[in-house]
Amino acid sequence: MVLAKWFQLDPKLVLLEEPTQGVDIGAREQVFGEIRRMADQGAAIICASSDHEQLAAICNRVVVLGRGRQVAELEGAAISKSAIAESCYITEKAGATLS
Repeated sequence: MVLAKWFQLDPKLVLLEEPTQGVDIGAREQVFGEIRRMADQGAAIICASSDHEQLAAICNRVVVLGRGRQVAELEGAAISKSAIAESCYITEKAGATLS
């Protein structure tokens, strides 16, 4: 409901953090649809999420951050739930050796 209200303003930039957290599956698909619609209309969408499946469903580019730095970037067909998870695992493993 809150997203729909903001999307009516036709923003050029949309910042989202965990946009479907606590939302049922049907509403989740509606949120994904609205995000895609906004992107198709030219809005830049930046989504921060720990949900790898969500990121794979809505993103055309995923940047993985670790300790405040970019550690991986996935684009296009390279984006999948497993590729995102693997990038996060590599980040955690590298961070553990730096500690």
